Amino acid sequence: MTRAGAILAVSDFDASLTFYRDRLGLELVATYDDPPYATLLAAGARISLAEQGHAAPDRPGVTMSAPADRSRANVVLVLEVDDADAVHHELATEGVPFLAEPYSPPWGGSRFFCVDPDGYLVEIEQPA
Repeated sequence: MTRAGAILAVSDFDASLTFYRDRLGLELVATYDDPPYATLLAAGARISLAEQGHAAPDRPGVTMSAPADRSRANVVLVLEVDDADAVHHELATEGVPFLAEPYSPPWGGSRFFCVDPDGYLVEIEQPA
């Protein structure tokens, strides 16, 4: 294996790109216009955003769609950081929605969950 990544179907491409690039700070690698698609890097892993509803020749018979129900998570994207409290504070000042305040489990570290524009959960984790 030489790399890992995920493709997220998104309903509002511009809002999702803003969230992942500008709010979470992922590095933008490439964007495409037709259909809207972006590839970003998070600690060496590729996170791609694909506007929902577009067929692709390399995914025959599959049309990707964003979650229909934001209260039912089907993917959790985990991003590890050095200081979860500092990241939480920064994201809070930008109006990013959270599920709860940061949590410090008994084994150490800290984590919190924020929500992207389509309802995907993003866990920001500071390891023990």
